[in-house]
Amino acid sequence: MKDDDLTPYEQAGRNLGEPAGWQLAEDEGRLEAQDVLQRLASMALYEFGENKDDWPTAFDEEGFLTSLTAEGKSFDGGISIRVWPNDHPPPHVHILKKSEPDSEYVKINLETGESEGALPSWANQKQLKNIKALIVKHHELFVGWWQKNHGDTVTILD
Repeated sequence: MKDDDLTPYEQAGRNLGEPAGWQLAEDEGRLEAQDVLQRLASMALYEFGENKDDWPTAFDEEGFLTSLTAEGKSFDGGISIRVWPNDHPPPHVHILKKSEPDSEYVKINLETGESEGALPSWANQKQLKNIKALIVKHHELFVGWWQKNHGDTVTILD
């Protein structure tokens, strides 16, 4: 993208990883071949990528960025636990299931050990109990991720 004449604020508004930024850059004639190739590569990564659960980024089918992972780990049963960068308090982790969309996650508060918000359709009470046990077992690891990426102190569960 040709952006030498833009201020940093204007450049941020033309984030090619987001649909609105792409459209704005396209409307202004600022897209270049390398921008299109990068988006095509992101689409291919979404469609054909292996080990996606271990990647620090996630893309949708149109090649746009859907999330960044600050820290994460995959577990048996197709479960991965993630801490997102620049996330909001209270300290928490996101639990995703490999076979489900990234938007369908369970959120567990690291201070209370309880789930927050509505459960996705894939998470029944038995799975929630197993997830909570996993959180307790690896709690110090997840707290370390949160503190490293957010600077907040987290109360350790007993």
